[in-house]
Amino acid sequence: ELADDFNLQEALEWGLLPKSVKLGSKKLKAEFLQSYTRTYLKEEIWAEQIIKNLEPFRYFLEVAAQMNGKIINFDKLSKDVGVDDKTIKNYFSILSDTMLGFTLNGFKSSFRKRLSTKPKFYFFDTGVKRALDDSLDVKLKPSTSAYGEAFEHFIILEIMKLCNYNHRNYKFSYLKTKDDAEVDLIVERPGKKALFIEIKSSISVNSDSLSNLAKLSEDYGNCEAICLSQDSQSRKTGNIKILPWQLGLKQYFS
Repeated sequence: ELADDFNLQEALEWGLLPKSVKLGSKKLKAEFLQSYTRTYLKEEIWAEQIIKNLEPFRYFLEVAAQMNGKIINFDKLSKDVGVDDKTIKNYFSILSDTMLGFTLNGFKSSFRKRLSTKPKFYFFDTGVKRALDDSLDVKLKPSTSAYGEAFEHFIILEIMKLCNYNHRNYKFSYLKTKDDAEVDLIVERPGKKALFIEIKSSISVNSDSLSNLAKLSEDYGNCEAICLSQDSQSRKTGNIKILPWQLGLKQYFS
């Protein structure tokens, strides 16, 4: 929708809520996002009495935002927040029900390898996530882990948005073996091969960094393997297509 006005750095740091995009300065964007997260808590969650005690939930949101896109450790979260694991699971349900985010479950299939089945959680906007974990003042720098995580978050959100908009009946998960080999996103498409997606923020993806994707997609067999990155040109390494992320989104999800 933004066409030539789209700026990836801005999207990663400040998100894509319409009002945030329209605001001119970083100061105004930060004030809006901080106000948005506080207002949502006060007017939607607390006022509707979805939860009885706001303080542990407020702290939970901060910790959950720090864990965005990572496998959820319910025991550790419950200890950090000071509530039992049943309450933590209820908190995540509240986030999903109120559309503040969504759960990405572990891939389930007759795969020969032992797989993690614990879920991940993603907030619905990169800027909201950064407001919740109080990192809006931290500039995202390419080639850092924080930048890579934000880019992965952004791409997964764009895939979800496009599939919802185009009414794709796709099933989403991630894959991680007990040996810590991982694929960022698995898309099961009715009538088509499963799509194994690795997301890299690099402008020139090294084929060595795709070894897990190559091996796992080969072991699984009936799938298509792609990498969405900031490469300027499409290319292929082994059985993997490396695509500029804009082209990949258009080709597979628009």
